[in-house]
Amino acid sequence: MSIIRLTAVDKVYRTAEIETIALENVNLSIDKGEFVSIMGPSGCGKSTLLNIIGLLDTPSKGEVILMDQDMSHRSDSTLSGFRNRNLGFIFQSFHLIPSLNVMQNVALPLTYRSGVSHKERSRLVRDVLERVGLSHRLRHYPSQLSGGQCQRVAIARAIVGDPAIILADEPTGNLDSRMGTEIMDLLHRLNREEGRTIVMVTHNEEQARRTDRVIRFFDGRIIEG
Repeated sequence: MSIIRLTAVDKVYRTAEIETIALENVNLSIDKGEFVSIMGPSGCGKSTLLNIIGLLDTPSKGEVILMDQDMSHRSDSTLSGFRNRNLGFIFQSFHLIPSLNVMQNVALPLTYRSGVSHKERSRLVRDVLERVGLSHRLRHYPSQLSGGQCQRVAIARAIVGDPAIILADEPTGNLDSRMGTEIMDLLHRLNREEGRTIVMVTHNEEQARRTDRVIRFFDGRIIEG
């Protein structure tokens, strides 16, 4: 059953003098529980695609259907609420807030969700940090952590709200090979043991081969997968 479906999606960026086609006639279906990697040269549209799936950007044309809901013409508040409940994001640069400790960083998505008490928020954060192996770093700040630990915090933040879909943009790009393997192992556990759908942009062929399916992009079009 498809959890993500894009139909005839175009994305065009226009300035006064230039028109740039980032995506052209993209048709894509991803099943619930699938771990998909997206590959292609820099500037080919991979991150644009991820941003459209993540409702951080809107297509110029076409339909975006997530979890059987057409998200193509929704209000900003509706899109924001859907993102908070159903999508988790992992970025290459971690995007942790330096002035907040690990617990506070991980708790951020829950602070925008109504009906979650302080006690419940604390329980959820502690539980997810245990799952990523960082329960001993609750009060540490990002500057006190290694790159691999920062990415584990980012993953904990991505899953603390129990999203059905995880979107990862080069999640191992700033890590050495050993740390990168550890992060990939963690993502695979989230996929296989918890059934989360994962869409990952990567340049790493070895990591891509570990996923269920590789989608290859070139000049805004899907050429394989």
